[in-house]
Amino acid sequence: MGRQFNEFKASELFCPRCQACQPVRERTEGQATQLLCSRCGTVVGRHTTVDHRLGPKLARLVSGFFTGKK
Repeated sequence: MGRQFNEFKASELFCPRCQACQPVRERTEGQATQLLCSRCGTVVGRHTTVDHRLGPKLARLVSGFFTGKK
């Protein structure tokens, strides 16, 4: 089955501190993104961005390293 979503962003998540669903805001640090409760600032979720194009390049680099090829 193919991928249905390339990118999915939450607009609201449950906050354990507020005990209710609250709007979220994002704080990005490199490839990691934290989802924060807009009301109290508690981290309610996390996700990372993965560059899938890096996979084949990295595989070639690593295989070249072990075989002596570049």
